[in-house]
Amino acid sequence: MHRARDPLLAYAAVLSLLHPLVAASWVRDRQIARLVTTEDYVCWPLLPGCHALRAPLDPSSVYVLLAIYAALGLAGSALFFTRRRAAGFVAFAAACVLGLALYALDYRLRSNQAYMFGWIGIVFLFGRKVRDTAAVSLCLFYAWAGWLKLGPEWLSGAALYETPLLVPRALLPAACAYVVVLEIVVVWGLLSTRPVVRWSVYAQLVVFHVSSWKVVGFFYPLLMLGLTSIFPLSWLLERDASPSWRRLRAERPRETLAAAAVLSALQLVPRLYPGDTAVTGEGRMFALHMFDARVECEGYATLRAASGETSRVELVAPDEAFRIRCDPVVIAANARNLCRKLAPRWASVRVDVAVDARRSTDPATAPLVRADDVCAKPLRYAAFGHNPWIRERR
Repeated sequence: MHRARDPLLAYAAVLSLLHPLVAASWVRDRQIARLVTTEDYVCWPLLPGCHALRAPLDPSSVYVLLAIYAALGLAGSALFFTRRRAAGFVAFAAACVLGLALYALDYRLRSNQAYMFGWIGIVFLFGRKVRDTAAVSLCLFYAWAGWLKLGPEWLSGAALYETPLLVPRALLPAACAYVVVLEIVVVWGLLSTRPVVRWSVYAQLVVFHVSSWKVVGFFYPLLMLGLTSIFPLSWLLERDASPSWRRLRAERPRETLAAAAVLSALQLVPRLYPGDTAVTGEGRMFALHMFDARVECEGYATLRAASGETSRVELVAPDEAFRIRCDPVVIAANARNLCRKLAPRWASVRVDVAVDARRSTDPATAPLVRADDVCAKPLRYAAFGHNPWIRERR
């Protein structure tokens, strides 16, 4: 680790820079504003008491914490760059802890980017075979994302919000099919010992991420270029010890194989739940949730007064991201937030929830959430096991 040209130190410097990138994304997308309200919050199912943690926060304190988070990442990068490994490690670990604390305060901060960055962060902090484990994990990210895309919505291009950069509309289905092949098959060429193969694969990934910029914004492409930098850094700085099939077959590193098994097992968790989990969302918090489906939904809370008068309140927030607005976790939280606002009138007002959803390629919506009198019988989301108020979809 103390050689002048150590790819792992260089990779650590790049990983540390991803912390301020996360902070910039939260600010740009205005997601951080969600952490300072006690009326509108969506707790993670595994941390249902997040409102108590949020109570002391105000806008200024959140931005101070975010600035500290970004500064820790920048400091870690500078320390790694100057080969001060121990101090850099402490700064990186502190940034991870603070970032996780902020991330845990609202479920709507959930993203694929955080999932992958978090996994690689764990590998870096606790692994002994960091290069091999990170390399295999990254290939698996792509491979499992490709498997999720094996459906008519992705292959037709209907799952995309925009046309990718430099891709003509007429070629969109072909480009989407190419991405599936790239992610499931071609990506494993990153572990080839032949420079022409691995560099050509890496170049295709760079083109893919640059092209996706128009669809997903700046955060995802830059994050993936940072995470995958382990490959070019290893090839350029220490070619003989680069992650490769030959190296994996010869050494059979248990840590790498175990991490690959756990990561792959997590991707199978949604299959343990009934129905179309791309729409119901059950089990998806444990796995990647790439562009396998573009879900559209609509629904209301119907307020029924004792006098018989009824009114409707929209439960689907149109300003939320597509992947989060129809998530039953968010819908249940929105219903609970509504009940808190109506608390003085609970005895005289009954609130029923009905939300319908569909994949963008489905001809019509179907029931997603059905629940009656939710203020008297609050919706509880179980992370483990099916939630009966979520309708199964086939």
